[in-house]
Amino acid sequence: MTLRSLLSLVILMHLAPLVARADDAADARKLNGVWKGWVVEGTGDDPKQRRLSIELTIKGNTITGLQDGSKDLGTGTYTVKSTRDGKQLDATRTRDTPGMPKGTYLGIYSLEGDTLKWCVGNPPGSKRPTELRSKTGQFLMILTRQKEK
Repeated sequence: MTLRSLLSLVILMHLAPLVARADDAADARKLNGVWKGWVVEGTGDDPKQRRLSIELTIKGNTITGLQDGSKDLGTGTYTVKSTRDGKQLDATRTRDTPGMPKGTYLGIYSLEGDTLKWCVGNPPGSKRPTELRSKTGQFLMILTRQKEK
């Protein structure tokens, strides 16, 4: 390996975390808004797999949820992080909501245009999902950004 190649490798190793943090900040900005969709079974490809309607409002680092238009799912904070294994979106409930356990939901996500797919372990503290698919102990939400009126 030449000195130039070695220096290039060292520079890339130091820049990679900075690029990842910039990508994370960009995704966090893109998440701001109101998202509506469904908790689904499997991958949610078939409308018959829809189980519960969900609405998330994301502003800054705060996330608030409603189920079926009226059931309060609580309020919390969230973080996004790019890793070698993919993109992570974790939410921590910060307000007590009857029947909803406090804690951190570990998740993975994809954000493509106005579509957010977010799979989280359930209950809070459960293992992080490894794929965007509902399974025992996790659930997948497929959400669409709502246009501002």
